[in-house]
Amino acid sequence: MRALLREFVFNLDESQLWPPHIATINPPLWEAAHVAWFAEWFCVRDAYNTANGETRADIASIWLESDAFLNSNTIAHGARWHLPQLTRARTLDFLDRNLEATLRALERAADDAEALHRFRLAMFHEAMHLEAFAWAAQTLSWKAPSWARIGIDSAMHASISNHAALAEFQLSEKHDSSRYQFDNESGLSPQHALTLEDSAELVTNSKFVQFVESGAYTRATQRAHPMYWRSHSNGDWQQRRFDRWIALAEDEPVVHVNAQEAEAYAAWNGARLPSEAELHSLFSSQPNLWHGQVWEWTSTPFAPYVAPEQFKPGLYREYSQPWFDGKHRVLRGGSFATLPIMHHPHYRNFFTPARGDVFAGFRVIGA
Repeated sequence: MRALLREFVFNLDESQLWPPHIATINPPLWEAAHVAWFAEWFCVRDAYNTANGETRADIASIWLESDAFLNSNTIAHGARWHLPQLTRARTLDFLDRNLEATLRALERAADDAEALHRFRLAMFHEAMHLEAFAWAAQTLSWKAPSWARIGIDSAMHASISNHAALAEFQLSEKHDSSRYQFDNESGLSPQHALTLEDSAELVTNSKFVQFVESGAYTRATQRAHPMYWRSHSNGDWQQRRFDRWIALAEDEPVVHVNAQEAEAYAAWNGARLPSEAELHSLFSSQPNLWHGQVWEWTSTPFAPYVAPEQFKPGLYREYSQPWFDGKHRVLRGGSFATLPIMHHPHYRNFFTPARGDVFAGFRVIGA
């Protein structure tokens, strides 16, 4: 993964190093350096949680002042655009030296789940940010990153699982990374039996076009068409995929729709979005569904499975609990830009319902 990240940063144009301030993305130099800092923080510096709610590390970083500007919990989003110390050369050097230190720490670690937990956390964190780089590239009309191009071009997303650059962290085969569990997945998984009559396919572009052209989309959203769509002069629809405008593929799942647009479509069809429990049941009964092309919106607010007072944050204490605010919605599955190690039927993604920039689509029940 680190090779993918390094390649992405290395190949950016000078003008891309500091893009315009946008609330849904990070400047790439900051985000890349943050990923490396996070791995160092937990894997090399042995960061730990204190009783008073702080997380601290007693070992210094190889970039001495980095705690002040690479800790996402303490630096405001807007401030990440004003860091002259973040140059391409220094960021790439930090990525390289940090990886060496992390792999040395991994060699010294015990071969058990508890000792490897920190390394898995850093690995999955890095994978999440690689997908975030992909949706930033989409937002900014940049060329697709290499891992996203592979996902687009393959019939099944799992085809990139053999990409050599995905093997940076060589974890023991006895401790499969699929066993890693995020803190918001702890407790009883949701249970709901879907009948065959309830099962539904992903909503395709051709079906969503009917919704748009009926005028119902505009009445529901006050917009003419979804994000990254446009009408060609010949009357056909096109979609922007990263830096290219292409014909809207009728049979592909609609993507870059937010939960509000999905709910409007469902209502237009006399249907509804599935709950998280229903998608969980569907994915469990049909495993081929959960490594699809798009994340799938659900109707379920992001919350712990257990009672809030029983929830216990993990080592990365800020990963889930701050977002149990009733404002975030659960998504399940995965997208073409999701790295294979992130694909798991239990993994819970979460965004606010208005987010249309991520690679999300939906299916409906009752249509």
